[in-house]
Amino acid sequence: MVNTLVFAGDRPSSTIRSALTRGDLVQVARGVYSTEADRDSADIVRSHWAEIVGRLFPDAVITDRSARTGGPVDGALYLAHPRKARDLELPGLRVRAREGAGPHPGDTPYAGGLHLASLPRGLAENSRPSRARSGAARTLDSAEIGDWVDYLAEHNTTETLTRMRAEAEEAAPALGVEPEHLRVVQSAIGVAIGTRDAEETPSESLKSRSSGKPVDQARIARFERLASALRSAAPQTNPEESTPGEPGRTCYLPFYEAYFSNFIEGTEFTVDEAADIVYEGTIPDGRPADAHDVTGTYRVVVDPEGMRRRGEDADEFIALMLRRHAAIMEGRPEKRPGRFKERANQAGDTFFVDPVLVEGTLRAGFRLRDDLDTAWERAVYTAFLVAEVHPFADGNGRTARVMMNAELAAAGESRIIIPTVFRQDYLDGLRAMSRRDSPDILIKGMRYAHDFTHSVDFHDFNEARELLEQAHAFDDPDSTRRLRILERRRPWEVAPRGITT
Repeated sequence: MVNTLVFAGDRPSSTIRSALTRGDLVQVARGVYSTEADRDSADIVRSHWAEIVGRLFPDAVITDRSARTGGPVDGALYLAHPRKARDLELPGLRVRAREGAGPHPGDTPYAGGLHLASLPRGLAENSRPSRARSGAARTLDSAEIGDWVDYLAEHNTTETLTRMRAEAEEAAPALGVEPEHLRVVQSAIGVAIGTRDAEETPSESLKSRSSGKPVDQARIARFERLASALRSAAPQTNPEESTPGEPGRTCYLPFYEAYFSNFIEGTEFTVDEAADIVYEGTIPDGRPADAHDVTGTYRVVVDPEGMRRRGEDADEFIALMLRRHAAIMEGRPEKRPGRFKERANQAGDTFFVDPVLVEGTLRAGFRLRDDLDTAWERAVYTAFLVAEVHPFADGNGRTARVMMNAELAAAGESRIIIPTVFRQDYLDGLRAMSRRDSPDILIKGMRYAHDFTHSVDFHDFNEARELLEQAHAFDDPDSTRRLRILERRRPWEVAPRGITT
């Protein structure tokens, strides 16, 4: 790889000045230059932070809060340096350096001449208490240390954790870590290996492990990011005027809800075929399981009382989800209706939560739901929670959307239908959150779908179908026609109750 960085002293100062004048170099920070003159300085630092920091802080060790991630945390990099050092502000990165021990045996050589603290050293140094000056504290708090130990317990044996604890105890004096400070690490590892009571740790994930329901911490962090984004998003509300299953403008909404929810999962029928299945009990030749998928989903979503139940605690939430899944997947006994998956599952290159972590992750994720202020926020969050955990062998998408709409129904809000034409946009939003921790596409898309569903009057079956056809709701999501439609107008603008946003 071509080296794009130039440091003061690498070349005569006159050469560097000439290059700056010609535009061949750009100054990134004091004494640091780059040949990528057209690139943003913060972007250059993000790409080359190890080389830059290693040059400015030779023999420094990445430790404290950065020991867990092996790099910057929320725009800050934490270092220990053998000599007295000051914090340094680089474009897009704050280097928080302190005087401390240089590289120790077990520390890993890192790019740019830096070293990464070994796990025992990182645990020991994070046990030192610190105060937040601006942003996060330099070291992890007790709950964060417990979360880290829980993660290590997921990937290491009891013997390895015991050895880490012993090595942290041995290294502590040379690192300036007092025995009373190290107790937080000793206690957390004790809980992880079963020699200490779970009440000794403030880490919820470590407590979950101790109770036999460990969690997927990467997913919990993702759920936290989505919850934070939803709290910061603009308000969204579409009050419903009547309850599905009762007289009023929404009495055929459950049919179309079940129809589209199955169609986007590959259970494809025409609207007339699906109506015969739901209302006449017709079972198409050779497709009894597909017919059961549609009727199972319909029976769940048409029940107004049942759809107002959202689960007031984790136990009820999980019980409702299992019961609804059992009803939806009743026609496919080989898919374990109403029971969690036994084998890991994936979609493309996305691997979902491991079976042993499913229940713990759902419980931990559920705790974030009630921190959200509105039914729409909770609905979007719940839909992603279930989809991201993917707790079942099949039927995850349908179950996620039922749990989503239960949040809305319980608050008297319009439900959300994902029409066929919007399928790819919906999936793109889920993938962006799942693969890149980017919530914007999902939030925007679900807002769009909520407005669209609310704009359609479902009081008459055929009139609702005509409105949906005019809005191109049944179109192939990959069609060029669909792209032209979305470029020109929002699909609900053909409906008599057009939404203005």
